[in-house]
Amino acid sequence: MPSPTLLTVTGTVLLRERIAMPAGAVATVKLVDVEGEVLAASAVEVLGVPTEFTLAVDPSFIADPAGLLIWAMLRTEVGVWGTTDLVPVDGGSTAVMLTKIDG
Repeated sequence: MPSPTLLTVTGTVLLRERIAMPAGAVATVKLVDVEGEVLAASAVEVLGVPTEFTLAVDPSFIADPAGLLIWAMLRTEVGVWGTTDLVPVDGGSTAVMLTKIDG
């Protein structure tokens, strides 16, 4: 039976580059475990960076709470940015720095 209290993970998506965010930019953020299992995901419209995100998951689905990781990707008409490595979830708010991944 699912737990009535959800575990909430919050964070911020950041870019190294300073760019004007074009209309229609969308960040996809996923919470995964050390086995790569997706536990929660969200698509967030990005009007500018930093952009905040919130993911919620039933804690009964988490085998190792210390092994939670974030994967993220930002798609725009001028390029794609993403995580080059999975980012460990910080107890407070997790900062996720994205790197340009296409030419």
